[in-house]
Amino acid sequence: MIGKHQIVRLAVVPAAGVGSRLLPLTKAQPKEMLPLGRKPVLHHVIEELAAADVRDILLITGRRKRSVEDYFDEDGDLRHFGPDRAPTAEKLGVNLAYMRQPQPLGSGHAIKLAASFTGNEPFLVAYGDCVIWETPKGSLVRKMVNAYEQFNPAAIVAVQKVARSEVQNYGVVAVGRWEGDVARVTKVVEKPTPNDAPSCYAIAARYLFTPKVYEALDAVKPARGEWQLTDAIQKLIEWGETVLCVRLGEGKRLDVGNFLNYCLAFLHAALHDPEMGQRLRREIRKMLRQIR
Repeated sequence: MIGKHQIVRLAVVPAAGVGSRLLPLTKAQPKEMLPLGRKPVLHHVIEELAAADVRDILLITGRRKRSVEDYFDEDGDLRHFGPDRAPTAEKLGVNLAYMRQPQPLGSGHAIKLAASFTGNEPFLVAYGDCVIWETPKGSLVRKMVNAYEQFNPAAIVAVQKVARSEVQNYGVVAVGRWEGDVARVTKVVEKPTPNDAPSCYAIAARYLFTPKVYEALDAVKPARGEWQLTDAIQKLIEWGETVLCVRLGEGKRLDVGNFLNYCLAFLHAALHDPEMGQRLRREIRKMLRQIR
C-alpha cells in the first residue's frame, strides 16, 4: 500500500505521438524535438522535472523518435562545447530510460506500458509536447508533490482556467471547494462542448498517480481505438478514490499540438531569451508597423 509520505521520485513522459496536426514539419523531426527558443520542447520538460527533484524518468517513444535518444546521449564530437550547448541526461542531472509504444493507442496505453518502471511507487506524468513556463521552474510539479504528501490521494491533475469557448480542446474537471490552489475533483469530461463543460478548469498535461491508475486503465474501454487517461481518472472517482487538482497559477502552458500553438510557444520562449529577447521584441515591433 502507498505510504502517506512516500517520496515521488519517478516520472513518465509520453512522447510517442505522430504529430499529425504539425505535418509536414513532424515528418522531419518529432514534435517533442521542435525548438522552443534555443532548446527542444522535450529539453524544457526534462529541466522542469529535474528542477522539482524528479530525476528518474521514463520516456515513452515510438517510430521516428530516434532523435529523442540521440539528443540526450553523450556526443564526443560536441563535448568541448560545454553542457549548455551540448546537453546530455547526465549534465541535466537525470537518469533516462526508454520504452517504445508499438502503436499509437493513446496516452492511457502509454502509461500502462510504464507499470514495470513505476512498480508500487507514485509517479508523475508530464506530456512531452507541453512545457510549463514558470518561475521558478518546476513550481507546479512541486505543488503537486506537496499535495500528494499532505492528502495522499489516488491521483492529482494540474489544471488551468481557460475560456469557455476553448473547453472542447481539453479534458475538463468539475471541482469542489478550493483550499488555496488545491481542490477535489468530482468529475472529468473529455473535450466537452461549452454548454456541457462542468467548469472552465482544463487539465494542463501534468498528472501524479499511484499504482491504482493501472487498475482503472484495465477497467476502461478504449474510445475510438485509444485508451484515454481521463477515462481512467473518472473511473477512480466512481470507485470513491480521492482525486485532486492543483491550479497552474501564474505559470503559462506552452502546447505544441498544432501549428498556431507551436508558433506562439516559440515566440514566447524566444522573447524571454536573456540574450536576444529584447532585440527580438524591437524587431517584431518594426515588423508589425510595416504590416498594412
